[in-house]
Amino acid sequence: MGRIKLSIFVIFVLALVQFGSAIDYTHVVTNSENWIDVYSGLHYATLEGVSSDFLTSSNHGSILLDSISKEKSILVLTSRDEPYVFNYPDLIISEGFKGADEIISKNLNLELIDELLDIQNFVIVDDSYGYNAIAVAPYAVQTNSWVFFADRVNIDDVDAILSRRNVKNVLIYGYIDREVVDTLNKYNPTIIYNQDKFEDNIEIVEKYMELNPRKQALLTNGEFIEKEIMGGTQPILFTGRENVPDKIRDYLKTSDIQIGVLIGNELMGAATNIRRSTGISVMVKFARGARVQTEGVSAVEGLDLFPLPSPSLEIEVYAVEYNKLTQQLEVTYKSTSNVPVYLKGTITLLDGNSQVKVGDTEVVFISPGSYKTATYPLEVGSYDDLKANIFAIYGESKSSLDHTLNEDWDVKTIDVIDNCEIEVKDVKYNKQKQEFQIVVKNTAGVDCWVDASIEELQVGYEEKTIATDRAYKIESGKTKDVLISEQMLESDFNKNNFLNVVLHYGEKETSLVKVLKGRFELSIVSLSTVTYVLVVLVMAIFAFFFLFLWRRKKENDDGFNF
Repeated sequence: MGRIKLSIFVIFVLALVQFGSAIDYTHVVTNSENWIDVYSGLHYATLEGVSSDFLTSSNHGSILLDSISKEKSILVLTSRDEPYVFNYPDLIISEGFKGADEIISKNLNLELIDELLDIQNFVIVDDSYGYNAIAVAPYAVQTNSWVFFADRVNIDDVDAILSRRNVKNVLIYGYIDREVVDTLNKYNPTIIYNQDKFEDNIEIVEKYMELNPRKQALLTNGEFIEKEIMGGTQPILFTGRENVPDKIRDYLKTSDIQIGVLIGNELMGAATNIRRSTGISVMVKFARGARVQTEGVSAVEGLDLFPLPSPSLEIEVYAVEYNKLTQQLEVTYKSTSNVPVYLKGTITLLDGNSQVKVGDTEVVFISPGSYKTATYPLEVGSYDDLKANIFAIYGESKSSLDHTLNEDWDVKTIDVIDNCEIEVKDVKYNKQKQEFQIVVKNTAGVDCWVDASIEELQVGYEEKTIATDRAYKIESGKTKDVLISEQMLESDFNKNNFLNVVLHYGEKETSLVKVLKGRFELSIVSLSTVTYVLVVLVMAIFAFFFLFLWRRKKENDDGFNF
């Protein structure tokens, strides 16, 4: 019995020693290739009130130590699956530091919260768009909140953690899976989601300013992590990559912000636009003092930046043509983006010594990997030597046009009449295939190409535009289903009894110059035609089988009676 007590005592002491060493630190270093780990490690250190760093490569492990005081005791937060450096504490100790310990974790975001026992406030973001996590970081620091990355896969784990806490406030920011919102509704969360990252950004900045009014803000595009960004001492405003959105510009004009600190020099153009249009002073933080001496004098080196996942938005001009028969300018764009893009163009047509401007009064929607032709009625004096400047702003949403396109083109003249004519016969949703089926008939004497989009579709907690991922060829006189994939639940159907459908069509796949718009009643299909056939076939087989058994039984019964 005495040995058992002694063993328990030894284990208890060892546990205390291990726990004590794990928390007796003055600096945190995150050792992971996973950006969520890096974000969580920096945020954890800030909430604990200690300094921190993160690794950006394996070689960075030794370089980073040159900038940290040897008097620091370092806690290394290491990813179990994606570390940059193995046995990093050994390297730290060999460099003469006061002490080093390590926590090895499979998921720092879910596990570090166990070290923060007093946290009662939480911010929830999705991991699809890194800029949402950047936007909430200052507010999370000011409100002593832990930032969870939640989706339909891990929401049960997050909810289990919250259920063990005395939760005071939950803020849901940006796009979140509906399963996450449904699960967290019991905590009565505040939701910031305007389907516009700049409008969301302004709203979270205003909440920050209510707690900690500042006259200085950090400017970034939300595409990377940097230490000062995570510090929480200043709010963060998104500049946009190239063009400054009107909402950000207008907010700066009416706010008390007088100074903007730009993190990274790749946004210099947008920052210059902010300074000119709003009058605030803009400073640029683009480098730091060199930690490693190289040949000659190396006074500075680049900032430690960790890239975040962000949508790839790329639009190019595919063709610029003037149709003499229809007297309209046709500008075809091609999207190489991996997300839908909204675009608004201004075209300056140079006709000899004169010029005329035309443009889009409404934004143009372009789905990933597709073409979109914008047409402009326009009379010209001469068809010779026509030139055009194409200037377009584009972005992820109708009011987030923060990218720019500027190209000069020689305008090709054509003589083409597009004879395509189509009509919509039905608009259905197939529950089994989880897709909209727009039944389109080609009523023309030529083959036609068609793509389609559905605008203002109500899905879960958001309104969205969805579109086909390609153009469909419909032969003359034929009818075909034009398909748009989208997951819908029963609760969505009552909100979408009628749909706003837009079809672009034409004889040429890359130049759909005609448009058909309409509002159509939605019908619901539970099973596909193939499934119906299979069901009927199975029923027929069963019927034949039972008929066969009945006849056999009847024959047996008759034989027995004989």
